Amino acid sequence: MTKRTIRPARPVRRTGSFKGLVFFFLLGCGLFLLLREKPQTILPPASPYVAELYRDGKVIREEEFDSAEKAKAFIDGRRGAVKRTADERYIYLTGSGIGIVKPNQTLNIYTDRALKKRHTYIAPGSRVSLLAYTDSVSRVEIAGLTGYVASDRLTLYPLEQSSNRSYYEKQGDRLLHYIVADAGLGGLITAGEAPASLDDRTMQYIESKTLTQDLRKPTALTAKQLDAYIKKNAPDSPLIGKGKTFKQVERTYRINAAYLLAHAIHESDYGRSDIAKDKFNLFGVNATDIAPGQNATSYDSFEDSIRKTGRFIARDYLSKDGKYYRGPFLGNKARGMNVFYASDPYWSEKIAGILLKMNAV
Repeated sequence: MTKRTIRPARPVRRTGSFKGLVFFFLLGCGLFLLLREKPQTILPPASPYVAELYRDGKVIREEEFDSAEKAKAFIDGRRGAVKRTADERYIYLTGSGIGIVKPNQTLNIYTDRALKKRHTYIAPGSRVSLLAYTDSVSRVEIAGLTGYVASDRLTLYPLEQSSNRSYYEKQGDRLLHYIVADAGLGGLITAGEAPASLDDRTMQYIESKTLTQDLRKPTALTAKQLDAYIKKNAPDSPLIGKGKTFKQVERTYRINAAYLLAHAIHESDYGRSDIAKDKFNLFGVNATDIAPGQNATSYDSFEDSIRKTGRFIARDYLSKDGKYYRGPFLGNKARGMNVFYASDPYWSEKIAGILLKMNAV
């Protein structure tokens, strides 16, 4: 009988086991990534207020607070300021700083802390030196005047955060004033004749002696010399030939003809401004800050403007019994014509600079 050798069969290969391992490996990786703690990618919101402390003109410490009261309490009389995070505006400070007059309305400056006795007013965009601040009333200085204003009409800046500031300096016999302001009020101007005592650049207010020149006294310049100055500086000016009218008004109303011409040059750009063209208004009479072209007074001619405005200024500004008399000179915001004639704090300096260039001082 033939014997058969029985060999064991080959084991069946299980091909699905490897795929299962891969599946569970990938599943585990997915669960790991899903369940692990995610890193924080969004920073927490900033606190609504930041208190800054200053020393020697620098920021030495900043702290965040959830209320303005807490931020103010943190400063606790030290040199510092509180800033609103949302718009980066300062809402409180201790010590000195800068205040910018907010847009759309002139700012009244009062002689008393109760804000009852108005002394003068200044234009939107003007920058005042902030001497002392409270939430309601602040003590300020500008153009030779120290007074009180409503604090909510100012945008505040600490001196430590103000890199660009106004200054005076001397150039030959001229006093130059670099004015930092908004709303087109800034720039470098000649502010009149420089005082002999001025040597270095200064941020302190300087009163040129041109600002105290008596405007009731006649100029030595003749009508021809006035016309020559106009022609030299503005050959296309419609004021050329009007020197005779300026001198006639000087004699009739006792008002300096060179000053009156300088005033017209400043306000009307040698008679070439829109108000001068449309209304023959050379002196900005009733040209308010809000709507200058609309509110400005109309005249029949340039000669009519010179005569009527010369009479008006001589009567109301230069006469001791005049409605707006504060001294018979250009002055500043403390005294003289600039107290009430213009909201621009340095209107008088700009006219004084023209007088110096005319050799009329």
